[in-house]
Amino acid sequence: MNTLQALSLSHQTAAVQYREALQFTDAEAAAFLQSLQEKSLVAGAVLVTTCNRTEVYFEAEGPSTAQVLEELLAFKNIGKPEVYLSLFQHFTQSQEAFRYLLEVGIGLRSQVLGDRQIIGQLKESYGRANELKATSPLLHHAFQSLFKTHKRVHNETSFRAGASSVGYAALERVTDFFPRQSLAQKNLLIIGTGQLGTDVAKYAASFGFTHITLTNRSIEKAEALASTVNGQVLPFTDMEGQLERFDVMISCVSGGQVISLPTLQNLPQKKRVLLDLAVPLSIPAEAELISGISLVNMDDITSRTQAVQKLRETSIADVQRIIEEEAQEFEAWLQDLPVAHTLQELKRLLAHVVETEVQHRINSSGDKTPSPALANTTLNQLLRRPAGILKNTQGSDRKLLLESLQTLFQLS
Repeated sequence: MNTLQALSLSHQTAAVQYREALQFTDAEAAAFLQSLQEKSLVAGAVLVTTCNRTEVYFEAEGPSTAQVLEELLAFKNIGKPEVYLSLFQHFTQSQEAFRYLLEVGIGLRSQVLGDRQIIGQLKESYGRANELKATSPLLHHAFQSLFKTHKRVHNETSFRAGASSVGYAALERVTDFFPRQSLAQKNLLIIGTGQLGTDVAKYAASFGFTHITLTNRSIEKAEALASTVNGQVLPFTDMEGQLERFDVMISCVSGGQVISLPTLQNLPQKKRVLLDLAVPLSIPAEAELISGISLVNMDDITSRTQAVQKLRETSIADVQRIIEEEAQEFEAWLQDLPVAHTLQELKRLLAHVVETEVQHRINSSGDKTPSPALANTTLNQLLRRPAGILKNTQGSDRKLLLESLQTLFQLS
């Protein structure tokens, strides 16, 4: 019998250099999923690839995570695959793979507890696999259950409230000064493209920013990030001379002050929001005294994220209760799968018998009254009683009935 399985490399098990080596482009992801199916390693699969994780959720007969991992490492041309073997988590039982999927999708396994991005990334990954016809009924049910669970957590707990990511919280703070609906017309400058700058850039579009400019001491890093967020690049040495273009400036750069007070004082007067997320400070504190400029520092953002973090931590028990309830529903659905499969086979057999008899009657008597609708109604009447008995029988009794039915009617 096929089971839901999962293979995971994440920030919990692997350093960044190993995670980067196993990143997939959309084209690579499509080719990899196709390869798994062509080699009959899986009945269906979904590949999740983000900066923090590379995971494969799949349906297969018997424990198959080792084979899928071997295929993944070969596909990415990993020179020393043995180094990676211990970095992956293997989930070979349907229930444990399903629970892991829920924990990842809800954000219990994220670097930032309750991370908002991961559910969107899982939806994109599932949607891509679906477009490629690479999924299966088991995967479909598992992911639909995940989306339902996410909705329940959002509606029934405080786990999704607020922003515990510094990057997300910084952008939320911008909306205290500019209405969110106006951000599409605002010019955003992100100074520094390290981890924090990257987070800000990736969240910016979801807040409505369409004019995003990145600057970094290493222009190559800025260009690489800009290509993923549809942004522009400003050479770091030209930055101070271009500041008048921007309504919102978010500094995530280390190494001390990067914008001088005289430069800010000489800017044309208009409403601007500056967020200094650097330690030590990279924007002079006196900037908040300049007319039109609002300055927000890291302490303000951190106090917000810490409060949200505590709120989310108090909600973990409620989240785990919901996951447990959904896992029980999934288990019940799994238990009913053999019944559904057997009934489908029986219906297919009886449909053939009914169709043959109807056609025989037409041929022998010339009576063309019998119709497909009549045949289908007759078929459903035949199945109603055995279907009810099968669904209401549990455990070894159900297994015995299924085996007897499959033997009697020579079903697969």
